[in-house]
Amino acid sequence: MNIYRMKALLLFIGIFTFTIIFAGEGEDIFKKTCAACHTIGKGRLVGPDLKNVADKQSQEWLVSFIKSSTTKIKSGDAAALAIFEEYNRILMPDNNFTDAQIINVLNYISSGTGAEGQAATATVDILIETGADNVSQGAALFSGNERLTNGGAACTSCHKVRDERVFSSGTLAKDLSQTYELMGSAGIAGIVKNPPFPVMGAAYVNHPLTEDEVINLTAYLKSVSEQRIYQVPTDFSLSFVFLGLVVFMVIIMSSIIIYFNRKKLAVNHDLLSRASNVIN
Repeated sequence: MNIYRMKALLLFIGIFTFTIIFAGEGEDIFKKTCAACHTIGKGRLVGPDLKNVADKQSQEWLVSFIKSSTTKIKSGDAAALAIFEEYNRILMPDNNFTDAQIINVLNYISSGTGAEGQAATATVDILIETGADNVSQGAALFSGNERLTNGGAACTSCHKVRDERVFSSGTLAKDLSQTYELMGSAGIAGIVKNPPFPVMGAAYVNHPLTEDEVINLTAYLKSVSEQRIYQVPTDFSLSFVFLGLVVFMVIIMSSIIIYFNRKKLAVNHDLLSRASNVIN
């Protein structure tokens, strides 16, 4: 083999290796960040099916939208606003990816390789064989009455739902009472299994949920969505006021008792009195 053929072969190997590495990066980013809300040719989840997305918008538009859909929507971009309205006004989280990384993801989507083996949740209802036991277990996991297998935080740490079965008070993140109605089982399961939101992702990166926990929580949120109109929100304000008054009265009474039982004279008063009597 002469020197020119050797150089050509090495160049081909280099280009092939380079392509494989960056294609792999696009696939990895898609599976970790995008697959929770999107499919490739398997139908809509939380967001649109991304098959042929490169034919619908320019690469420049897609890169800017993926980086910050919020900015694109606030700018009044017609296409961004249309997507926002069509998909229940749910904002896609901003992503801190480089242009090159986003282009790698777009290339992975365009390659069509992601269509094979896409999550079955896009076409199969994962709740088809669930029942009351799954809802009950999901409620226990959501409220924190039962710990998650890998030690993740209970959902009520950040979220609340309209459900008399659990006491939920989290206000850091979205009220999940209508989540199933908006996203369906596939959307909920995808987000719970692979959180695309920065805070949620950081909270569960080392504490992933098991498949059973994903199913049970999804079943519970479906039940919440279906039953929420029959729920009467519990008002604890009077209870807290009454409890506060009781605690206040206990503190006052304890202070009075301690005050009247205090030592009113000096510690050595008796010794001083005896000494005075002897001198007199």
